[in-house]
Amino acid sequence: YTYNITWIQWAIGYLIDADCVDLFWRCGSSLQQPGGVICIKDNMCTEEAFTLDVDDASVKRSLQYLLNLTKQVGLKVVFQKIQEDFPEDIFPLPMIALDVDR
Repeated sequence: YTYNITWIQWAIGYLIDADCVDLFWRCGSSLQQPGGVICIKDNMCTEEAFTLDVDDASVKRSLQYLLNLTKQVGLKVVFQKIQEDFPEDIFPLPMIALDVDR
């Protein structure tokens, strides 16, 4: 099957890096071309490459760290925005659209 869009929201924080890379590769391979996109919306940290949350067994990655994982499988950013009007005590929430880099 091929897809026009794959939406990944609040899920990658529960995956180790290798599983994220595998997920991104699988999603990228199933994108309909041209025009298919992968959208990622997940919490991120801003001060470190990543932070661990032992209470919910998740990891928050920095935006640069996350984008480095997507580049490993040949994905490029076609749109990026940070969620606005979010409480200051909540982790920032980027919205990223990716396409296969040809």
